[in-house]
Order: sequence, then structure tokens, then C-alpha cells
Amino acid sequence: MKGSDSMTGWHMRSGLGAMLVELLLSATALAASPARAAQDVVQHGTFVEGRLLSIPGQGPVVRVGGKNQALSATTPYLLHTLLDKRLANRQVRVEGAWKANGTFEVARLFTVKDGKLYRVRYFCRTCNIVALEPGNCACCQQPTELQEIPVTQNDN
Repeated sequence: MKGSDSMTGWHMRSGLGAMLVELLLSATALAASPARAAQDVVQHGTFVEGRLLSIPGQGPVVRVGGKNQALSATTPYLLHTLLDKRLANRQVRVEGAWKANGTFEVARLFTVKDGKLYRVRYFCRTCNIVALEPGNCACCQQPTELQEIPVTQNDN
């Protein structure tokens, strides 16, 4: 193992060698997981873009290039938003992290229109209350309205 470690260390010090090691490690990981290899087509760092669908018995997915990428969520309110029927078939961008089981765990959700990102929120006009998830207003119990707010550079 020591020889292997020193060889890797040498490769990491040389620019081309480092790129080759990274490429080999990536190829090895993809070969070990064919499902993961298919998903790399839709992966862009830590986000995925595609059509949001909710498949009975499977939950929320993003459909990209004819393939469904299973989604999970970091919070219950985000999972409820992913399942909101008003967002069905919408173009979305989900940001998060890949999990060992092949799902993409969503930390942030945006809708996409004409290449621009929009934050999703729920609003009650009667009570002037913003909610994090779909459902009735916490105050008047009337249904909340889905709103899409354009993302600006200040929205980091």
C-alpha cells in the first residue's frame, strides 16, 4: 500500500497526472454503479435541472433526458413543496447533494422560466402571511397561493 500511496502522491503533484488520477477514480466509481453513471448526464456539480414529476409509489423525481432522478429532501416542508401538484411538470433546478443510495437530496428548489431562476413561496393575500410549504394559511385556513419570485444576485 505504501508504494501505491507514494505513486498517488507523485501523480497529485503533477498537473497531468492529477487529472489522470481524477479521471480514473471517476471512471471506477461510475463502473461500480451503472445507475450513477446514467445520472451523471444530469448532474451539474451540486444541482440537477429537469421536469419535476411525482410518481405514485416512488415520490418526487426530476425527469432529464428520458430518465427519472429520484429526489429526497432535507426538510419536511421542502418534500411537501416537491410534491405540490401545482409544480408538476414544471422546469425546476434542485440544489443539494448526491446520496449513497443514488437519490439526490434537495436543499433548495427553484423553478426555471426562460433560463431564469425563481424562488417558490406560498402566500395568503387575506392575512399577508408567507408560508414555506403548500397548504392552508395558518391564520384564516384558506388555501395559500403559489408564488414564484425572481432570484436576484442579492438572494444568496
